[in-house]
Amino acid sequence: MKMFKTAILNDREIKADKNLEEKLHKSDSLPLKLSIRAFFRIAVPYWKSRDSFVAWGLLVLIIALTSGAVFLATAINSWYKSFWDTIQNYDIPGFKHYLWVFVALASIHVVVSVYNSYLRSCLAIRWRKWLTDRVMHEWLENNAYYRMQLADRNTENPDQRISEDLNAFVTYSISLLLGTASDLAMLGTFGVVLWDLSHSVTLTLFNDETLPLPDGYLLYLAVIYAVAGTALTFFFGKPLVRLNFRQQRYEADFRFSLIRIRENAESVALYRGEKEEGRILSSRFLGVVKNYIRLISCEKRLGFFTLSYAQLAVIFPILVAAPMYFAKIITMGSIMQISSAFGRVQDSLSTVISNFSAWASFKADIDRLALYFDSMNTADQVECLTPEKKGDEFEICDLSVRSPTGVLLCNKLSMSMQKGQSVLIRGRSGCGKSTLLKSVAGIWPYADGRVRYPSNGVSLFLSQRPYLPLGTLREAAYYPSKPEHDGRAEKFMQELGLSHLIPSLDIEDNWAQSLSLGEQQRIAVIRALLMRPVLLFLDEASSAMDELIENTAYVLLKENLPESIIISVGHRSTLLKFHTYVLECKDGTEWKFKQRD
Repeated sequence: MKMFKTAILNDREIKADKNLEEKLHKSDSLPLKLSIRAFFRIAVPYWKSRDSFVAWGLLVLIIALTSGAVFLATAINSWYKSFWDTIQNYDIPGFKHYLWVFVALASIHVVVSVYNSYLRSCLAIRWRKWLTDRVMHEWLENNAYYRMQLADRNTENPDQRISEDLNAFVTYSISLLLGTASDLAMLGTFGVVLWDLSHSVTLTLFNDETLPLPDGYLLYLAVIYAVAGTALTFFFGKPLVRLNFRQQRYEADFRFSLIRIRENAESVALYRGEKEEGRILSSRFLGVVKNYIRLISCEKRLGFFTLSYAQLAVIFPILVAAPMYFAKIITMGSIMQISSAFGRVQDSLSTVISNFSAWASFKADIDRLALYFDSMNTADQVECLTPEKKGDEFEICDLSVRSPTGVLLCNKLSMSMQKGQSVLIRGRSGCGKSTLLKSVAGIWPYADGRVRYPSNGVSLFLSQRPYLPLGTLREAAYYPSKPEHDGRAEKFMQELGLSHLIPSLDIEDNWAQSLSLGEQQRIAVIRALLMRPVLLFLDEASSAMDELIENTAYVLLKENLPESIIISVGHRSTLLKFHTYVLECKDGTEWKFKQRD
């Protein structure tokens, strides 16, 4: 069941503007409506899953602790009045008493805050684990990771979307949404307190003018103050969403360039390409720096306003309450209580102001994930030939293959082979030999026709540059199966001239960088010998071997896989003797299948 391969637009929106989806993929931010829709599509599946039982329990505990924190805040607010009144009245016993009350309240507050933070972290890691597992599964499922490279060039750095954006999504969801819920609870509680502290009164001003104030005037002032501040914050901070989106993209591009150099260190060193790579890295990093300067400039403008706003909020309630104090209507303790309650209400109403940068980053993460899931959905719609498993033969019927740009590479090819037979695919470079093999293997989307595999056994595809996973050499040799210690790997390594690597079979290393291409290709041949596939594809899988080793490799394959059907791509004429048939590209799209001479 697909959870996260979802389109960012619905059918009605796509029909209204067929180019809208492409425009959104090239933009720096999605419309707010789409971001909110994407948030629910990402968040809801976890809370409806079986794994969410513990998470719901954690959420209930967090809400309970948050409620406790609100209650403690009201208790501390009441303490302010009593404490400052004892000071004003020079009540030493009362002063000592309320000090001990503060110690008790502060201790409870520390415990509640620490456990609240701890439980939020527990909830975050459970949610992130579930979400990452599901997204990784859908990314790997049905070759989505491969098809995305073919179907969508705009969605870059899927590794960052999974490793960083999912983590940020969970972290922001918990911190911002629960924080907002807490602020609303504080607003409701201290709104009542502030209302009770501001009865209607007529004040005499310094010029003997009178000013009638209605019930709840302190609450009204707090709301007006916060609403005005929020509106101005949106004005100053709106560009942050776009800049945060770009910053994540530039950072990911820069990191990818660094990884590319590490993965291709030998080639770069042999080409003496340090200067050019340095130029590319500098160019990518310049994008990071330029956007970051724009980002911090925007945050500077926003910071001037928000910090000024926060500083004014400290003195504003005291200024409002001061006339009543000097008129001897309220006490010093009441002023401190009003200041505390006003601050709580103002903080709650100003949650957007204080967290605007975080909300901007949150929206940028949601947008990047939404575009990523839309790309997975698009890739999932791309259809590849699905080989049918039936009988004992390998058969191709009316197979046509095209390039991504629509150029016809193969037209209506038909052929069949029995168990133990093999074919060598030949032709000029660029005629589509490897693409033909990918089509037959079922991973190339620009092909149609029918392909049939033998029903029993597995198929294996060995490319010119083998994939060696991180881990031990034995695990690489058995990949993707579970490694065994039956001596077969050692035997084949001895026969293929890799005896020097036998002592390192169970040592973990980055073997893709440690071994030469010829050694890697021999490890891949050993993989085929160990797996014993019924259908084996070799896409120039021996091109880096010398002719003697290549001859040994094919002899071993023939001897150990007598009933396997082998399909090879290669240029050397020395390979002909190991194959029953030849499939050769003669003229553009025309391929000729014949028995070897």
